[in-house]
Amino acid sequence: MLNPHQEGIQMSKTILITGTSTGFGKELAIQFAKREWNVVATMRDTQKAAPEFGQYGNIQVLALDITNQGMVQQVVETVTNQYGQIDVLLNNAGYAQAGVFEEVTVDQARKQYETNVFGVMGTIQAVLPQMRKNRSGHIINISSMGGVQSLPTLPIYCSSKAALESLSEGLAAEVKELGINITLVEPAGFKTGFQGNTQENKSEIADYQPMYDWYNKLAETAPYGNVEKAMSAVADIAGTDNPPRRLALGSMGLVMARTQLNSMLDEYAKWEHVTASAD
Repeated sequence: MLNPHQEGIQMSKTILITGTSTGFGKELAIQFAKREWNVVATMRDTQKAAPEFGQYGNIQVLALDITNQGMVQQVVETVTNQYGQIDVLLNNAGYAQAGVFEEVTVDQARKQYETNVFGVMGTIQAVLPQMRKNRSGHIINISSMGGVQSLPTLPIYCSSKAALESLSEGLAAEVKELGINITLVEPAGFKTGFQGNTQENKSEIADYQPMYDWYNKLAETAPYGNVEKAMSAVADIAGTDNPPRRLALGSMGLVMARTQLNSMLDEYAKWEHVTASAD
């Protein structure tokens, strides 16, 4: 069977999305389907695919565990053979390991990084060769404003998103002249059920209970964003010529970013005399 791309026929763009069984990923698949993209919606267990996906003939559901690099390569090859190329890779799969630093085990932290950092690296590296060859493509990484301002009771999760932010920044500089765009999406204040592997919000070490109480209060009182509107905004910038390098979603996130950045600048300024003395 001939690949339609080889015949020079203009086809819909193709997007590969990871982690589409719930939350942002589910909504993203629907938003792109509405825009008539070829949507490849992946998840670890395809039995958990949303019933709504059946309303769209342009959503294809495939099984994918992003921590399995062989599986990642196989899915990328399958999608490429079917559609000719992957125009946009959207890395959404991930989860949050909750717990104050002292109470999270090293094994739990490793598992967090295997998904949120190394799993994302693997999907990007699997897709980059074709994007580099085509001199086009857009990679969108769903980060978190927690990657900019780390929060008590979530330092391991936030650190994994900070790693993703730094990797994305370096990657963006490397591929800019190759026609490939990188976007970091930084949500804050959305109810998506993303904390898939968490402790209860209480501490076994009494000294840390105030931190859990603080976070619980924040979760109860924070303004929450609209998932549908937020993911619609992501779909609108996907594959465009000049997408943002960073896209904050939710007003609470912008407050977090400004607070953190201003705090950093103030701290650098306070100790500038010591900094300069090291020249």
